[in-house]
Amino acid sequence: MEVNPLFAGLKETNILTFSGVKLSVAVLVGLMFYKAYMIEGTPRIDSGLEKRFIDSGCFISLIALTIVVTNNILAVVRIL
Repeated sequence: MEVNPLFAGLKETNILTFSGVKLSVAVLVGLMFYKAYMIEGTPRIDSGLEKRFIDSGCFISLIALTIVVTNNILAVVRIL
């Protein structure tokens, strides 16, 4: 059961594409976190504002992903 209305139709029509899209999004988010970590460690970022921007973006992404994972866990629990 897919709760996300954007993916619900895709899941019903083509499960392979659905799985590929979900996996691609997860990998892309992971790469973005990795790149942000690498950028933050470079000496060219001297401004506190830039570091706060990267940190706040990572924090907001972490909160959003935590909500998505929690929602997925609750959906699975409802099915079981």
